[in-house]
Order: sequence, then C-alpha cells, then structure tokens
Amino acid sequence: MLGRGFVERYLELSRVKDSFLCVGVDPATEDMRDRHTVPQGLIDEKGESEGLKEFCLNVIEAVAPYAPVIKPNAQFLVYALGYEGLREIAEKIHEGNSLALLDIKLTDIGSTMDAGLYWIDRLGFDAVTFSPFPGYENGVDSVYRWSEEKQKGIFALCRMSNQGTHDYQSRELDGEMFYKRLARDAFNHGSNGYVVGCTASEELRDIRAIIGEETLILAPGLGAQGGDPETALKYGTNSNGEGLIVSSSRGINFAYEALGVSWKKYAEASGQMAKKKRNELNEIQKRL
Repeated sequence: MLGRGFVERYLELSRVKDSFLCVGVDPATEDMRDRHTVPQGLIDEKGESEGLKEFCLNVIEAVAPYAPVIKPNAQFLVYALGYEGLREIAEKIHEGNSLALLDIKLTDIGSTMDAGLYWIDRLGFDAVTFSPFPGYENGVDSVYRWSEEKQKGIFALCRMSNQGTHDYQSRELDGEMFYKRLARDAFNHGSNGYVVGCTASEELRDIRAIIGEETLILAPGLGAQGGDPETALKYGTNSNGEGLIVSSSRGINFAYEALGVSWKKYAEASGQMAKKKRNELNEIQKRL
C-alpha cells in the first residue's frame, strides 16, 4: 500500500474524534436547485463568491469536531472561489484538526494529472479522488507516484452512489464485474483508498474482500441519496471495525433547512447535524 502516512493520520484522527464521518462541502445557490442551498440572505449580504466562501468556512469550523475527514467538492468550488479560496478552505479544515480531501475525480493523461496534482498539493489538500478509467501507464500512474512521494490519500472510483452507475460499473469485463476489476487493479497498484457508494451493500462486501484490511473505503451517499449506514458498516469495515469513512454532504451542509431554524444559524445547525450523524453511526457500530 502506498501513502501509508495518510492512512495512519486518518486512523489516529478517527480514534481521537471517535468518528468515521466525512462531511462533504457542496455549496449550491438557489439558481442551481430548489433546495439544499446556501442561504440567499448570506449571498445578498456578502455577494456570491464571498457568500459561498463564508458559508463553507463556517460550516467547516462547526463540523470539524465530529469529522476526521472533510471533503470539499471541486465542482462546487473551483469556479466560484479560485485558488485563494480553495487554499483558505484547506487551511480551515486543518485548523479543525481534520484531513482535507478534494473530491475532484481526476481523470486524464499523465502530464495533465501531474499538473493537477502539483496545484492540489500546493493548495494544501491531503487526499484526492480519482478515476482509474485512463489506465495506468501515462495515466493514473501519476496519482500513485504522488501518493507515495507526498504520503497522500488517493481514493479510486470503483462503484459510485448514483443510479446510473450500473450503466458501466456493474457490467462484466473479462468475466468479472467492472467495479471489482477497478478495485483489483487499484489494489494491485497500491491504492490506499476506494470510493464505494453507501447505497451499495453487496459491492462494499466484494470490494472489502479484494482490498484487504489496511486500506480505506470512502462511502458517499449517506442522507440525501438514501445510503444505508448499517449495511455500509456491516460490509465496509475491516475486522477491527475500522477503515470505512461514511460521507454525508447535503444533509449536514443544509441542516438549517431540515431543522427549520433561521438561516443565520446555518453553521450551528450543521454542527448539530454532524454530531447527530457521528453519534448515530457509532451506535450502529456498537450493535454490529
């Protein structure tokens, strides 16, 4: 396994915070969708870019005590905040003693991967998600080198949480389900992390069997996407009950909507929801 330092840091923080919750940071505006949005009042006060950044920074500060990993989504942030905004996001995550995972799903030829990884490292992120689809040579080999040289976390997309994942990832390739092939290839190259949707119980079990005890599974889809945490914990953890990172984004980011509180208390609501999710996951784990 490459990048062992990242895995060790994660396990240490997970034990300190008594948590395997990852909070995604996916700030959307009212122009983008009808619900799960950054308060319009904040946008009106600060302007769009500054309002989005302030929302993210305040939510990160509120949820950090309950999340060893915080996962900003590049698609929601890169275009709105730019380099300096992303750097502030990574710094705020580290201030809360959490690891910063950039959910960017890197996928390209090697030289382009190298360019992206250079800037991601400069920004201060500890880990990335990546797609294995370009193949290894002059492709994702860049990601594996980066992991080992920088002791970073790399999470290979194997089985995503959306319904359309079955179009490709659940098909057979050379007599084996494609998601298994992706996981096996990533494991053979030394990946220390894998993305398997919290909505996929059988696939979690299959991939844990392939990747063994030491590596990490990031399981997105808890909350708004309907992921089952009990199934995820049952099949995704290792024999020590560790190694699974369960991720929730919308349900925590926009908890002020679900809790029916004033938008001015959005950060407090996010912190309360992160604590609730963390505690619920721990209770489920104790029953298993």
